[in-house]
Amino acid sequence: MKKLLLVSAIIVQACVAFAQDRCVNDSTVREIQFPLTEKDTETVFYYFNNEWIAGACLDMVSADSIQKMEVKNDEYGNRAVFLTVSPETVAGIKAKMKKLFINLDPRCEFPGGNGKLKEWIDANLQVPEGYKGSERVIVDFTVHPDGSISDATIRRPSKNEAANQEALRLVNALPNFRVKYLTPRKSDLHYCIPITFREPGAIFIRG
Repeated sequence: MKKLLLVSAIIVQACVAFAQDRCVNDSTVREIQFPLTEKDTETVFYYFNNEWIAGACLDMVSADSIQKMEVKNDEYGNRAVFLTVSPETVAGIKAKMKKLFINLDPRCEFPGGNGKLKEWIDANLQVPEGYKGSERVIVDFTVHPDGSISDATIRRPSKNEAANQEALRLVNALPNFRVKYLTPRKSDLHYCIPITFREPGAIFIRG
């Protein structure tokens, strides 16, 4: 009995390892790793009979069911793969995708992740001369599909106008973010960021 249990346990472990390996190596199911790398931001969009189906990919159709395949730009300017298949094949893909939950929200982050963003702010923040106290200035900004930053505006200002201007300068100087879109149509993203100002040399203890 012990031998049977041992063999069963080994088989279960092998199946789990195989499934994990498939998930890691299958780009259609792999979770986006954070922080995002340049490669993670690249997305290939597949069109079936000129229709984009959320989450559908080339692996979902057999090679002999593909009547034609070509690579060209879609209407949004993405380099995409266009496949011609039978209407029945498209219907089968749609039925399969309806059973799955797919998060199509874009991923966006500072290169290297939030930790690197904090390091960058600490290294580039210039506290205004004569600044007193400690406070956060909240700044709204826009991230464009190419990762560039614009439209920095103050959401929650400081009473110190020099601090407000420094917060705007800092956000406008941010390097391009890394953005991954999971839909062919790409739109601007809107975020806010807190910029903390502290009196140089002062120690503040949270109560």
